[in-house]
Amino acid sequence: MEKEALQWHPAFYAGLQIELQEDKENLIFENEHQLGTKPKEIDVLVIKKEKDIPVKKNIGKIFRKYNIVEYKSPTDYLSIDSFYKGCAYAFFM
Repeated sequence: MEKEALQWHPAFYAGLQIELQEDKENLIFENEHQLGTKPKEIDVLVIKKEKDIPVKKNIGKIFRKYNIVEYKSPTDYLSIDSFYKGCAYAFFM
């Protein structure tokens, strides 16, 4: 019997919204933002509506206008390929 893979992205997206709920008036959340044709998609794109209004949570202190958030599963790791993938996504924006 094949083990079914857990879908972590919906929980991650919801958790990120909960974590940043104090600033939800100044943020736009886009789940699995498409960069073009599949498979190029960002897990979560967080857009600040007003750049001069700071985000209260610690993670939000580094936010700019557009913020790409990629989820890594508990068994995954950050590699140089992950870094280049993040850079490529930023250039697509």
